[in-house]
Amino acid sequence: MRVVIDATPLIDTRTGIGIYVQGLIDALTEEPRKEKNIEVIEYTLSIRARAQSKLRGYWVPVPAGIAPSIWRTFNGPKIEKFVPSPDVVHGTNYLVPPSDVPRIVTVHDLSVLSRGTAPRRRADGIDRHLKQIAESGATIHAISNYVADEIRERYPNADVQMVYPGVETSFEQRIPKVETPTMVVLGATQKRKAVPDAVRAFEILGHSFKTLELQIIGPPGDDEPQVRTLIEGLPEALRRRVTRLGFVARDEVARLVGSATLLVHPSHYEGFGFPLVEAMSMGTPVVTTTGGAIPEIVDTAAVTVEPGDVEALVAGISLLIEKESFRDRIISSGLERSKQFSWATAGEQMLNMYRSVC
Repeated sequence: MRVVIDATPLIDTRTGIGIYVQGLIDALTEEPRKEKNIEVIEYTLSIRARAQSKLRGYWVPVPAGIAPSIWRTFNGPKIEKFVPSPDVVHGTNYLVPPSDVPRIVTVHDLSVLSRGTAPRRRADGIDRHLKQIAESGATIHAISNYVADEIRERYPNADVQMVYPGVETSFEQRIPKVETPTMVVLGATQKRKAVPDAVRAFEILGHSFKTLELQIIGPPGDDEPQVRTLIEGLPEALRRRVTRLGFVARDEVARLVGSATLLVHPSHYEGFGFPLVEAMSMGTPVVTTTGGAIPEIVDTAAVTVEPGDVEALVAGISLLIEKESFRDRIISSGLERSKQFSWATAGEQMLNMYRSVC
């Protein structure tokens, strides 16, 4: 079976979608699945990547920003024009080209449509594209039950199948904790991630926990100015204990998360939440919210509060720092919960999905 996969998210800085795509490709190409006659063919949907010689696999010369409009208007160009003999086409990032063979498109969440995380024109294009996908009989892959339900509500005719992603093996290790109590925040500073809530919580906690440090890891997003303003407005003694790191390599992310006292993830909405599973798999306890799919992913293995409730966030962080027995219980639960998200399982389930549509 020739599975044609959109590898565009692997170009440049890796976001959660890029992490997902790499994990999926690795899972499908590891030895046990090679024996099942799976051939993974990558393609790149990016004019810029071609100009910068960053292509992954075959080049599909359609700008991603206007692809939905072109495909909807002309029902082409079909993927077969650029990639020979596909058996199934998997669009990994909301978009999938027209084709004469079965198609699957992964929808990571619906924030792109409803929470201002994309320009309105692009969001409208994706919305119309997904509606067309649903009506054409193609399959929409959701990465959580929460997202699957959102898709079914918005596109009642959609064939929706859910397969959870896995956690990278580099995060399945125990790293000694730093002696200084450290709360780490991981992810781009997008508004829906509510990183300012973590800074506000740190400002309150920093007066009681005199050595507590805050590390914010991830590329700047649309909320970066607010994050910077809050950090700069901290008293100097607290500001010196805040480290703002941008993009760092995955092995360094693993070291920072694994050695932290706890992960704070105040996001108001998640379709899955890779940082949560990664932290739990390393024995780093998590304080997060009930936004989106988070309760489904963490179950009872993390401290959860209502989105935007900074006082509750402060209380949860304090509890994990001060109560060793409680912290140990959350760590143990997190380690066990993270085992539910395996790329070996995800790869097998995605393979079953490919077979089911062919």
